Amino acid sequence: HQLIPSFKSGDATGQAALHFQLLLRRMGQVGHIYAGEVEPTLDVLARPARALRPEPGDLVLYHHGIASHLAGEWMHLPCRRGLVFHNVTPARYFAGTRMEEALVAGRAQLAAMAPFADVAIGVSDYNSAELRASGFRNVHTVPLFVEPERFGEDMADPKLLGRLRPHSPLPLGEGKGEGAVQPQSALRPPTPLLVAVSRILPHKRFEDVLALHAEHLRLRPDARLALVGGYDAGAPYVREVLQRARSLPNVELLGRVSHAQLVAVYRAATLFVSMSEHEGFGVPLLEAMAAGVPVLAFAAAAVPETLGGAGVAFTEKRFAFLAELVHQLHVDGTLRERVLAGQARRVRELSAESAQVRLQEALAHLLPSKTPGRRTRGKRKVALVVQRYGDVGGGAERHAQWIAERLAREVDLTVLTTCASDHLTWANTFPPGEERVGRVRVLRFPSVRTRTMRRFNALSRELFAAPQPRVSEEQWVAAQGPDAPGLLRHLAEEADGYDAFVFFTYLYAPTVLGLPLVARKSLLVPTAHDEPPLRFRIYDEVFTSPRALLCNTPEEETLIRRRFPHAARGRVVGVGVDAHEGRERRFREKYGFTEPYLLYVGRLEPGKGIPELLKHHARLRARFHDAPQLLLAGTKAMELKGDGVRYLGRISDEDKHDALAGALAAVVPSQYESLSLLTLEAFAQGTPAIVNGRSEVLAGQAARSGAGIAYTDADSFVDAVRRAGELRDVFGKKGRAFARQHTWERVMDAYREELEKLWGGRKS
Repeated sequence: HQLIPSFKSGDATGQAALHFQLLLRRMGQVGHIYAGEVEPTLDVLARPARALRPEPGDLVLYHHGIASHLAGEWMHLPCRRGLVFHNVTPARYFAGTRMEEALVAGRAQLAAMAPFADVAIGVSDYNSAELRASGFRNVHTVPLFVEPERFGEDMADPKLLGRLRPHSPLPLGEGKGEGAVQPQSALRPPTPLLVAVSRILPHKRFEDVLALHAEHLRLRPDARLALVGGYDAGAPYVREVLQRARSLPNVELLGRVSHAQLVAVYRAATLFVSMSEHEGFGVPLLEAMAAGVPVLAFAAAAVPETLGGAGVAFTEKRFAFLAELVHQLHVDGTLRERVLAGQARRVRELSAESAQVRLQEALAHLLPSKTPGRRTRGKRKVALVVQRYGDVGGGAERHAQWIAERLAREVDLTVLTTCASDHLTWANTFPPGEERVGRVRVLRFPSVRTRTMRRFNALSRELFAAPQPRVSEEQWVAAQGPDAPGLLRHLAEEADGYDAFVFFTYLYAPTVLGLPLVARKSLLVPTAHDEPPLRFRIYDEVFTSPRALLCNTPEEETLIRRRFPHAARGRVVGVGVDAHEGRERRFREKYGFTEPYLLYVGRLEPGKGIPELLKHHARLRARFHDAPQLLLAGTKAMELKGDGVRYLGRISDEDKHDALAGALAAVVPSQYESLSLLTLEAFAQGTPAIVNGRSEVLAGQAARSGAGIAYTDADSFVDAVRRAGELRDVFGKKGRAFARQHTWERVMDAYREELEKLWGGRKS
């Protein structure tokens, strides 16, 4: 577990704890973050410190906070203890303020903690030296890192980027005609933009940044400066800095910004400058290097270590000279390229992978060793991980159940899932523990938190609007759920007891948090479709770390490869279709229904396109007096009304096949699908499918089969219904032929082959 003083938006310690949690997951370890103070919106990521109840064999890593009361509690925890030390700023920078006394106490507290630590971790060699000087033994350095992909231009706020980005180069002299190409030497450099990113605090020396800007203005009157970071407007030091900033031209105070805005600032900058006189590591330096901005930094404390020979470090604050250097870095393209190449090298060196190696070394004697699973006698032991299982509704869950029932005939299979049946709330309805569902052994773990969709939808709207930092994406995944810590513990503790893991659906927390624990012997059935969460960077690891991706359609595989160029090897496997012969007459007699009808079976909720389907059907009924009715079957999560609309409730598989056999067409209105099971089942009954053409997957299924019709709006929906009625027999023959290609024998052959590759029976 990790213990931190506070978990708030923009808090560097909270971000570091999340990064450590990422590394620990990759090491096969699970645990929670506990905080003395937790911002209400982040309560899905951190639990209150008072809830920490470690067992004797647990390890608690405490991220040191200045004079926090948690230090005393940590020293007396009945478990193994580790300290993570970021930095304590010398008190002299806060002389005469309330911070001075706290900083002095923080130093004394650090020394008092030394005898209680089984391991101490500094985020730089500079900090590790401070730990040793305070009496700590078994000290290791685990540097912080950034994820470069989160600082690419695609992550930048386009509006702010457009406003801040320097003007394009302009010709110095007159050309020889319209459109004449000027040599590079004849181009005037763009308007320079210097940026400084940090909280405005005394030791950050923002007055020196402003002094440099004043000197730079002498060389380039158009030079600009942007200051980014939070500040206490009432603090005397801050008031002085702000007053000075307002007295200079071309200075912009941006304050705290979103991640997308921060990336825009970096991507627009021509130079990043730091005048700080005390840094324990300097994350903004690394962020700027990751964003491709030349860095100019005062070589204080851990700054030289962070730069590692990259960027430009200086030891004397001679502002006139530094202004000349800034100008040279701006106009000399060769020099700039050399600096950027060195910084790119340094970013690669300070990667998450290298940090993981260092963390493994630091904790090697405190964590149980992870050994590769050995080949077992008899049946292989396989775990299938899915968020819900059993009589729960949902296409992906039904797909998982079909695979589980067939795999269980060949391997020793255990389904690892939650006690939830409702994916909207994750409320526990099944009893925890082991049960048998048919021939399948199912191990259920309770969800410890329910979900309120109104709150979750509001969070989704906020986070989908712009690129996000890891903390926000982790927040969304945790809020999405289900939160089943017992399932994750089982994966971590029993990993060596299974020969393989098959994860279903990329989207949910059990896959995002569980797959990294056992990635080396995992397969993923992603059921991915083009939806906003797929753009979150947190899913990069989900798609790159398993041994193989078992996709449902060619369109899904193409989408994954387009979004994740370095994704694991993919293969189109799909699902099989059982040859059930539906009996239309039996369905009509049971439900007392005689008119022509369209049929939808599945979850009845906005995310499945049901509101739009109801509108399109209303248009159809308004235009034609003999238009078919619309039958809806499945779990209802919204109001269903309209002329000719009938809700059947949840129906059995037998009723579904009977209903499909008699339908004019099956209707699939969802825009987000990796495969439509209903479409394949309709084809098997000789019934055409009318599908949402805005889904590449559905449009592809319709086109490849020749048995489906795609629509994109109300008029094309009406036309699709007309065509289905006129050509039902033609579509039906093509649909049956297409369904016969999707046999369970072919599907299970693919699963067997992939499991054998995973076990080393064949090369992948």
